[in-house]
Amino acid sequence: QLHEALRLEVLTAYGGRCACCGEMTIEFLAIDHVNGGGSKQRVALKGANWYRWLKKQDFPLGFRVLCHNCNMAIGFYGLCPHRSVRTDAQSPVEFRN
Repeated sequence: QLHEALRLEVLTAYGGRCACCGEMTIEFLAIDHVNGGGSKQRVALKGANWYRWLKKQDFPLGFRVLCHNCNMAIGFYGLCPHRSVRTDAQSPVEFRN
């Protein structure tokens, strides 16, 4: 239960909803590295609690909340179906009307 409370605190600190589609169901949400690099950071943290690390770092910039669907679509295809244009992770993204 402590882990779930910490996870909720971190997700809330980063907006509490998917930055792409607006999904708010907590079970569907994850923290995403805006500029990529998640694999490298997981190796560097060596199994440390990810949510605890984000909180200790005072919720640093460069992260956002995405739902698992949007996160996987961006990872596999470089864009999410909710987006109107293909972008790299560093450029602004336009929403489809």
